[in-house]
Amino acid sequence: MLRSLLVLSIIGATSLAATLDTSSLDEGQQRWLQELLTELPSVCGKPHSLETSLKSDPACKRSPVAARFLVKLLKLGLLKSEVEERFDERFVHPVRGECSLTAAPVRGDPKAPIAICEFSDYQCSHCKALEPVLTKLLDEYRGKVRLHFKNYPLEQIHPQAHEAAAAALAASRQDKFWPMHDLLFAHQESLTRAELEGFAKQLQLNLKQWHTDLPAAREQVTREHAEGEKLEISATPTLYINGRKLRGPHSYDNLKDWIDEELAK
Repeated sequence: MLRSLLVLSIIGATSLAATLDTSSLDEGQQRWLQELLTELPSVCGKPHSLETSLKSDPACKRSPVAARFLVKLLKLGLLKSEVEERFDERFVHPVRGECSLTAAPVRGDPKAPIAICEFSDYQCSHCKALEPVLTKLLDEYRGKVRLHFKNYPLEQIHPQAHEAAAAALAASRQDKFWPMHDLLFAHQESLTRAELEGFAKQLQLNLKQWHTDLPAAREQVTREHAEGEKLEISATPTLYINGRKLRGPHSYDNLKDWIDEELAK
């Protein structure tokens, strides 16, 4: 009861029930949460605290998202100072990166308001693991989220990734990018040129045209890698959601949280 009262005194019982589950926080974490809510700024650019937004600014739909974010970080055992730093990185001074999306293959409704820009590598196991997460989110947020795929092959450790990326882009000239993309991740343990051509045959591509398109596709991969270097990308996968660099695990829950925040804007 004491732990609940600490937060209830800040945002009130009705607001708490609607926005926060603080049952797993100990008394020290509850006190930190109370202090954070009163000290941190509104995430909607208003000249008041996050506490005030939760109490009296229903138009600020990002406030409940920000409050749940604080609770999640405290549950993970972060110190108050660490929570403040992560809050600032996400809501106040996010790392931004504008991706060039004109030539990037898109999955989902091209007019969807939420754009995920993914820099990926076909030999990266973490990129492969992210695929079903993105597929689930695109299905759940159909018409609201679109995925733009960009290549960032880490050639020093994945020597076949650049040519695999070119194979997919060459297939896109025959409207078969995503089928090739899915085959590459399904067989990422070995992506020799002979196997890439086998995938092209499996997809019934015009092989002569596919081979003709490969040089230009390789150049596009190089350009996308250079774009990633300018954004100081150091690992794959790297995601930007409406221009903000995703911080945190590439889990379904974390991505969903970011998408919901963007929709709340």
